[in-house]
Amino acid sequence: MIRRCAAATFGAMSMLAMAAPAIAESPPFSVVSGPRDADPGPTYRPGPKGNNVPPPKDDDERPRRYYANCDQVRAEGAWPLYRGEPGYASYLDFDGDGIACN
Repeated sequence: MIRRCAAATFGAMSMLAMAAPAIAESPPFSVVSGPRDADPGPTYRPGPKGNNVPPPKDDDERPRRYYANCDQVRAEGAWPLYRGEPGYASYLDFDGDGIACN
């Protein structure tokens, strides 16, 4: 019985010994990139990026945001001012209708 086990064990080991060189001689495998490795491509991002922000306008090009009184509004040609526009203020709207200096 011992001889049979020894023969079976020896036979199995010789099979492994024959298979080992075949495994060692096979060419190395290469990694195939999948869709996760691919570049996702550009994405849309609205708005300025980096130094693409336009420089601020000169002070005289910007609309005036504060008027001391209606005489100043008329002198600068900004009359009439409606509620929500730059320069509108409730103290310039005497009757509260949303139109300043009318």
